[in-house]
Amino acid sequence: MFTSLEDELPLSLILDNIDAGIAIYDANGNFRFVNTKLIAWRNTPRQEYIKMNVHDFSDVLDVCVFDLVCQTKERVCRLQYYKSYPAIDGPTKIRVVTGTPIFDEQGHIKYVISVMQDVQSFESLVQSLLTQNKMLTVRDPQTVEKAEIIAKSSEIKQLMQIAASVAKLDSTVVLTGESGSGKEVFARYIHEKSNRGGKAMISVNCAAFPESLIEAELFGYEKGSFTGANQSGKVGLIEAADGSTLFLDEINSLPLSIQGKILRVLDEKCIQRIGSVKTKKVDFRLVTATNQDLTKLVELGKFREDLFYRIHVIPLRIPPIRERKEDIVPLCLHFLHYFCEKYHIKKSFSDKVLQEVSNYSWPGNVREIRNFVERMVVMTPPSSEIIWNVPKGILHMDTDRPKQESEQTGGRKTDQRLSREAIMAALALCNNHRSKTAEYLGVSRRYLQYKIKEYHIQSRCHYDGGTAWVDVNSMKQETET
Repeated sequence: MFTSLEDELPLSLILDNIDAGIAIYDANGNFRFVNTKLIAWRNTPRQEYIKMNVHDFSDVLDVCVFDLVCQTKERVCRLQYYKSYPAIDGPTKIRVVTGTPIFDEQGHIKYVISVMQDVQSFESLVQSLLTQNKMLTVRDPQTVEKAEIIAKSSEIKQLMQIAASVAKLDSTVVLTGESGSGKEVFARYIHEKSNRGGKAMISVNCAAFPESLIEAELFGYEKGSFTGANQSGKVGLIEAADGSTLFLDEINSLPLSIQGKILRVLDEKCIQRIGSVKTKKVDFRLVTATNQDLTKLVELGKFREDLFYRIHVIPLRIPPIRERKEDIVPLCLHFLHYFCEKYHIKKSFSDKVLQEVSNYSWPGNVREIRNFVERMVVMTPPSSEIIWNVPKGILHMDTDRPKQESEQTGGRKTDQRLSREAIMAALALCNNHRSKTAEYLGVSRRYLQYKIKEYHIQSRCHYDGGTAWVDVNSMKQETET
């Protein structure tokens, strides 16, 4: 007996396996169907889409193709600019949208079918296929992550407005705030909004270089200037920022001797390489950041007063997460979407998880949120699309422990919130490498060793996505790296 393809293969299953976003609306613009591609784009469940109307997205779209189809009563194809959820200020993406009307017997529009293709994804696919077939040689350009500020709180929205207004000026900006609060993201935001945004921002972590090397890195040197110098000389980071923005992170870590030279560069707008008698003009915009109170450092003689007043033109304070709790859930969802795309998996947080993260103080701020979300994504079994619970100890391991106290005392004042399960899970995730595990947990290796002994964790830990467990067949002493 003959059976049609429709009997064997439901239409919804076919649409769900098409690599393009597909939506079907009724004559009033209400969603009647969305395929899995469109669901993944906005991380919105299908049952929620069905309750919505196409005009619910008018604030993130530049043109509504559904309305154009209803006006013309014919197929319409347009480039559509849309904002990527949940970012408030971007990024703006482009997709090709084709809307096709379906008419009833009276010639009235009954349904509209929209097919959406993300332009960037399609271009990446074409480039990949051309490369695979050796039709195109693709260089590895230096990829710079664009500043993406996730903001729902009025504090950050207002700060973004101020940052955008001062970006067009060349005035020096100093960003203050706790570690992990997003100072570098704001620096990039200011750079990208400025007239210098066409060139890459030069970012320097002043605390990352030893005092003996920081001058050479910042100012560069001529060939043969000192033993071990590059034979062809080197361009300094300040010179590399010519025409762009120079971001000095943790400027409070600069040695006093270098602070004086930075002040001279700011006053004269020229640099002199080590070993050179010539000066060179440089034109850059300076943005700095500090996680310490510079006024107190000036009082203690650890920061030059003249440099302080030179850079303290436009001060912007980035509030910690505990002062803007409205941003916690949007940040978690943003990083969830990011890591799901990165690892090519589908995950979502339950309401219970979102409630728990909302109640946490996040002492590590945005950086801690990012690390937490990645940890939850990679530690959840691939078969589980919904993350139902936060494992015990993940969010409460170091909240109440006096800073550095337990580490300095070899753990005599222990932190019971750093649970045995949390340590075992971290060990498993870091392949039992104790130095990496300590860094992952945000504690010293000595403190981790103390807790391992306290909890009698003696063998290798493994993780199955739900709980950490000990391999009793592997009781041999692990190699210390």
